[in-house]
Amino acid sequence: MDYLITESQLRVILEEQDKSSITNKVKELDSYTKNLVSKFQNAYGINLNFLLTWGSSVAGLVMPLDNFIRSGNFELTDDQITLILIGVAFTHLNGDVNTFKKILNKIKDDGLEEVFKEVLFKSRNLKDSFYNVLKSANVTLKSTFDILSYSFLIPIIGDIQSLTDGGDDLQTIAMRISKRLVASGLVVVGQIALTEVIKKLLKRFEQTFQV
Repeated sequence: MDYLITESQLRVILEEQDKSSITNKVKELDSYTKNLVSKFQNAYGINLNFLLTWGSSVAGLVMPLDNFIRSGNFELTDDQITLILIGVAFTHLNGDVNTFKKILNKIKDDGLEEVFKEVLFKSRNLKDSFYNVLKSANVTLKSTFDILSYSFLIPIIGDIQSLTDGGDDLQTIAMRISKRLVASGLVVVGQIALTEVIKKLLKRFEQTFQV
């Protein structure tokens, strides 16, 4: 027997697949941070459980930097790359001062100060670009920590943007995405706030397409 589905049912199925993909990517971000922290602690013996609280948000910021380092002209070991990325994350999150000093001392001992400065500069450009995207969507940010809290969106903005096509209103789409992300337990923002941010981003993307 053949089973036919309506166009609206097909759209729901495809949207569910897209949202599942987004959730999986956030899980990958969280896993990336756990692996990064684990590698650092094994290599340098410094406890960084503080960073695990930020999980996917840390990865959203430093994963693009990982790609930047590995695709550039830097000749670094995996441990050195990990050290640089951890140093960048700690700089932005204002972690424990004593722990941060230990990290900086490791960077100095390995002669990586200039590399660290270059990657840190790149991270600030990335954060500024992300801030400008949110600002252009009329998202209100009260502090630097607000930006960092939403940085897990950086690698999945393209996936979110792809959901602007379809018949559902933006509020409904945003609510479905945020509900699933918050339910994953891998983001540090609440569902109401996240829904509003995603809705504004979707609206901004929709306006861009109409230009």
